[in-house]
Amino acid sequence: MKKFLIRGAVVLAAVYFFLCGLIYFVPQHLFYAPSSEPSDIEQARSVDYPAERVDYRSADGTPLFAWYTKPANKNSKIVVFMHGNAYNIAGFYHKVQPFARRGWGTFLPEYRGFGGLPGEINQQNLEADAVAAVEYLHKLGYQNRDIVIYGMSLGSHMALNTTVYFQEKQPFAAVAVEVPFDTLPNVVADKVKVPMPLSFLMRGHLYDNLVLVSRINSPLLVMGGNADALIPIELAKNLYEHAKEPKKMIIYPYGTHNDLYNFRNYDDMMSWLEENEKGIK
Repeated sequence: MKKFLIRGAVVLAAVYFFLCGLIYFVPQHLFYAPSSEPSDIEQARSVDYPAERVDYRSADGTPLFAWYTKPANKNSKIVVFMHGNAYNIAGFYHKVQPFARRGWGTFLPEYRGFGGLPGEINQQNLEADAVAAVEYLHKLGYQNRDIVIYGMSLGSHMALNTTVYFQEKQPFAAVAVEVPFDTLPNVVADKVKVPMPLSFLMRGHLYDNLVLVSRINSPLLVMGGNADALIPIELAKNLYEHAKEPKKMIIYPYGTHNDLYNFRNYDDMMSWLEENEKGIK
């Protein structure tokens, strides 16, 4: 019996340290699921998303690109959508298509390591690529007050980080985050259910949104689903609680991680933007 218990303890310890090793040494395989396939802009155009491809570079010279539709008039805002840890931008243009149809500008930047772009995927690089997207818009003549920053899932961090990076001179028109989290270690802890030194193991991939959200000076919208099995709604609620006013949270009772579009959350976002329009001009 004693040998059995010892053997069992050894097996459990081996599994534990194996998991720790995976998190520490190969986080790219655990936290990211990019599509390396080039994004098909012609397919998007065929279903009434009239985007053009624009090319630019990140701060370290990494080539990047985005899909861009111009606003219908000079008073219309442009929505920058920062996607999450999977697929490429071809899987997300439907999220901004309703805005384009109403005459808003839209901008879908791609990160390195996604959509056929070269480069290593980690927090520092994704943050830099998101910043480069807004810098490109600034070069086109857009000001912060013309831009709505919109991030989904892991992209919520790029949205919040980019906002904080640029907001000192001027607030953004608004910031919206869909199915966000407070910190990535909290997402992992919810799945693993075993005490682990995640803050140490996940260095370089912490995506700490709590340190960012309290610094946001623009109107903030948080959208989440009660049935989200990937990111518990409690993490979005915690993020919301740490944010400053003006802010709003919309929870979809049957919404999951990837289907808030089916609940027409874009209509709710548009209504919220219109409600805040006087305060964000």
